[in-house]
Amino acid sequence: MDRRKVVVVLLLSYSIGCKALLPPPTQLRRKSPASLHDSQFDSLDAFADEASEAIMGGQDLNILPRGGDAFGGKLTNISPHSIATSIKLGLSQRVAADPNFLSKSIIEVILAATTQYMAELSQRGWDRIIPEIDFVFAGILTAVIGKYFSMWRVAKTIDVSKINIPTDEEGGTQKESNWREKVPTNAFQRTLLDGHTRPTISSRFLAFLVPMPQLFRAGVIASTVGYGLTSTLISLRSIYLPSYVAQTSPVSVPLAALYTGVFMALVSNIRYQLLQGVVEPCLIDVPFDKLARLGENDGFVGSIARWGMWKSIKASIIVGVRWGNGLLGSWIAIAGMRALKLQKLASQQ
Repeated sequence: MDRRKVVVVLLLSYSIGCKALLPPPTQLRRKSPASLHDSQFDSLDAFADEASEAIMGGQDLNILPRGGDAFGGKLTNISPHSIATSIKLGLSQRVAADPNFLSKSIIEVILAATTQYMAELSQRGWDRIIPEIDFVFAGILTAVIGKYFSMWRVAKTIDVSKINIPTDEEGGTQKESNWREKVPTNAFQRTLLDGHTRPTISSRFLAFLVPMPQLFRAGVIASTVGYGLTSTLISLRSIYLPSYVAQTSPVSVPLAALYTGVFMALVSNIRYQLLQGVVEPCLIDVPFDKLARLGENDGFVGSIARWGMWKSIKASIIVGVRWGNGLLGSWIAIAGMRALKLQKLASQQ
């Protein structure tokens, strides 16, 4: 009976995810972001020096004009208004690069919870879910926060306010910005924020390194919230239900936070870079875009290409790929926690 319930939950989440992609989300009305002061760099050496210094120092410079990365970003004047503006700007830039980003966000949250639960079942077994419910609840809460931030941080971005800026003979914009705008948010995206300039090999490599401080901090925060809240609930349970005997040992919140931070900076970073930079745009979007162009032709091939079910098939493939990515990440995270003895049963002490 329990297995049937789990299957129903998975099928329900899968169908909700597919429907979230259909129809495509309405394009957000994009506004040109406010002009912010950026330090200018006159040479490639200065770019490399500033970039390496910032990364090694864990700094997050001028994050607001780069994609509204208020989630874990470093804002000069933190206020509810500045955070809301940053998030709105970041969302518009991500939707400009991927019109289905908003729908994929909904899917990611749903799948983050379901895939984490499936990974918990796989790692612990059906008969251990209730006895180890403390670990399961903390893991699901941490996964939802951590996975969505990972998706957000390394998603492709385009600044529509810079698309019409004229380019120079080398293909770059005539107005140079700070070094951060020379690094794409995704290592595999075709252009930078301006929609014209092709990223260099070095800037693509930096695209893996630049988000690491943010992802680490976000992982620490996500794990602290997940395991901290669980620890608080356990304390309340021990007060109001003193007869309840927990079969799990308390988790060290600082160690769990450190582990999650490192995991997100490395494993989640690579997984979502590949998912949103290679798998979805190259292996899914390109074939279906070609199919849509064939639909403009007359004849038998054109009629097949115009078949309405292709949109549903594409949505199902996207949900399936993200489900597999989420399940893989959850399985690795749980295996690592158990291997490092961060999650132990009371009988193992």
